[in-house]
Amino acid sequence: MTQNIAPLGIIGLGTMGRNLALNLADHGVPLVAWERDGALADRARSELPDGTIWATEAADLARRLAAPRAVLLMVTAGAAVDAVIDGLRPHLQAGDVIIDGGNTDAADTARRQKNLAADGIHLIGLGVSGGEEGARRGPALMAGGDPAAWDRIAPMLRSIAARAADGTPCCERMGGGAAGHFVKTVHNGIEYAVMQALAESYDLMRHGLGLEMAAIGETFATWNRGPGGGYLVEIAADVVRTRDSDGAPLLDKVVDRAGQKGTGRWASLAALDLGVAAPSIAEAVFARAVSAARDDRQALAADTPDRVQIAPTDLEAAMRAATLLSFLQGFALIAAADARDGWAVDPVAVAKVWRAGCILRAPLLDRLADAFASLAPGAHPLSAASLRAELAEILPGLRRTAAAAIGAGYAVPALTSALSWHDGMVRARVPADFLQGLRDRFGAHTFERTDAPGSHHADWSGS
Repeated sequence: MTQNIAPLGIIGLGTMGRNLALNLADHGVPLVAWERDGALADRARSELPDGTIWATEAADLARRLAAPRAVLLMVTAGAAVDAVIDGLRPHLQAGDVIIDGGNTDAADTARRQKNLAADGIHLIGLGVSGGEEGARRGPALMAGGDPAAWDRIAPMLRSIAARAADGTPCCERMGGGAAGHFVKTVHNGIEYAVMQALAESYDLMRHGLGLEMAAIGETFATWNRGPGGGYLVEIAADVVRTRDSDGAPLLDKVVDRAGQKGTGRWASLAALDLGVAAPSIAEAVFARAVSAARDDRQALAADTPDRVQIAPTDLEAAMRAATLLSFLQGFALIAAADARDGWAVDPVAVAKVWRAGCILRAPLLDRLADAFASLAPGAHPLSAASLRAELAEILPGLRRTAAAAIGAGYAVPALTSALSWHDGMVRARVPADFLQGLRDRFGAHTFERTDAPGSHHADWSGS
């Protein structure tokens, strides 16, 4: 007879899984744990409390869980998740819940939810943000799936989540279906954009203005104390101040080639699929692709860009504006996916979940939550009075910074794409009329008229 019944199982005890397990144990959640890799299992055994129940296989883990069962998967996204679910599924029953806590593509989550529903098994897609430190001390958790299944597991997950300044746990069901994993994907896409804008700001300070690392670090630290502060700005100060063993700035010895794990690409592809403009996210992905072409860049390298004249207040304003506009692009992307898939995502809830624990945590999120709460249903966030007032203050600095950077020869795709997105969105009429004329001229693609309904074709020969 199997003993040691527990309320939650966890499969996968790598860095994130082990730290989440330790966090759960700290909050009094008894666990049944299973890890196939011997070295990872040994480390987890040495760190988790004695009361942890260790399973030998999927069937054993399922037997040791109290019904209805709940199993948290912390395995590599993709085929590994399918393999674990296939091994676990024969030992589960209707009403049981699988929680996928990996960085999973929302399309995969939707597919798995539909497949498991045939047996009455629920899948909660759980976006987990905060990295290793967040997993251990308090992550931001974004869930999607069946509301009744969520209600059963929510108390355990809320107990380990980060707390916002008002004490609210940063753990919420974002909506039905794959909403949780999609919101996490967009979170990471915004993260790409903000990091790229920070990198461009660093480049302009270091090479455009000729500042020393200590001065750049102090600049970031000053920004972090203001309305544009946040976790990424905070750690930017740490990164530029870090020295190697010989006392030289460590950044100067880092190869200028950045990797990526896919979520920024997923967000960009989703924007293309949905027909939503999220250029700052896409440009951040493309900037990493440019960085990856290091050999070509070395061969093509031209003269060093000129020094620039940028007021410190303008550069700070540019960073604030690019960050705010990148967030708004991300929220527009979430809204479009929600309209297509019917998840019922509340943007206020998203902003509040991101206030602590996650990589994007920043005071801006309180302002965004308030702005979204003030909007009429279906209104674009750029129409929020508070955000319009904030942008009126900082957009001039972004314009001057972008113009100076471009004039001196610096690549600033995050800054310029954010500005172009804003300027396009607030134009009543954009030059797409001209595009439609060209398309109809060479391909008879037709066009719409302002003075008559339907589709039209014209002779565009110039007469």
